[in-house]
Amino acid sequence: MIEIRHLRKQYDSTVAIENLTLSIPAGEVYGLIGPNGAGKTTLIRILATLLEPTYGEVTIGGIDVIASPLEVHPLIGYMSDFFSLYDDMLVWEYLDHFAACYRIERKRRNELIDDVLELVSLEVRRDDKVKALSRGMRQRLCFAKTLLHQPQVLLLDEPASGLDPAGRIEFREILKKLRDMGRTVLISSHILTEMADFCTSIGIVEQGRLLATGRVEDILRQLKSHLQLVIEVAADQPRLVELLDREQAVEGIQTLNGQVTCAWSAGREELPGLHRRIVSEGIPLVSLAVKSDNLEDIYMRISGHRTS
Repeated sequence: MIEIRHLRKQYDSTVAIENLTLSIPAGEVYGLIGPNGAGKTTLIRILATLLEPTYGEVTIGGIDVIASPLEVHPLIGYMSDFFSLYDDMLVWEYLDHFAACYRIERKRRNELIDDVLELVSLEVRRDDKVKALSRGMRQRLCFAKTLLHQPQVLLLDEPASGLDPAGRIEFREILKKLRDMGRTVLISSHILTEMADFCTSIGIVEQGRLLATGRVEDILRQLKSHLQLVIEVAADQPRLVELLDREQAVEGIQTLNGQVTCAWSAGREELPGLHRRIVSEGIPLVSLAVKSDNLEDIYMRISGHRTS
């Protein structure tokens, strides 16, 4: 659905994107991860036809974004990290205005407006003025506007930045619904733990370059990810550390707050043996928990945290 080939964007002496190639199939929820200044917003704005690249090829749904931007517009819904609303409009008027801009027939507008307001949990504020909405509600209204014309591709730049914890949970559920509906979503965010819950694939961007891309589990496999063990004992912590130090599959032993953490490279099937060895040594084991690498761990291991 999204094809990017050898994309470059340069501002004077600053290169925001450098030789970036990326393919996102239809129905994917693709998360862009990277520090501020990595080039994420620049990439999204090029896809949204708001910026022209220095060179490269970009298509959405087979349409050339650079050569035919007006043909791409019906396919995409774009939500910026910074946005403005028409404060003196009522909520439904604001959405009706954009429905007219999208050339949606008048007889269909009310139904579509009701649908998107219900999706973002703003139906009870339908007749309120936009200026009466909280920051989180305004964020949801902007998202409702983005969904109004039922785009095939959503381009979302830090879309949950203004939402409270409950709003973030609701937003996460909306994205899952859109994923189930077959929408293609490209989203950038700094909240990696939340992205791991709904993204099917990720790309790590730094200094305008794509360092890694693919499904989370595939990237973990490529990194030969280890299991992380968290072991708690009632006593004899030094003896536990000595035992772990003798294990060939154990690396990076650390002690903190009465717990011992380490990396385990031998796989889950070998953990019962480790459990037995700890118990047979007479060490009073309280718990042995397994923690797999998550999206934050992947990012910290791959990224150097450099900006363009």
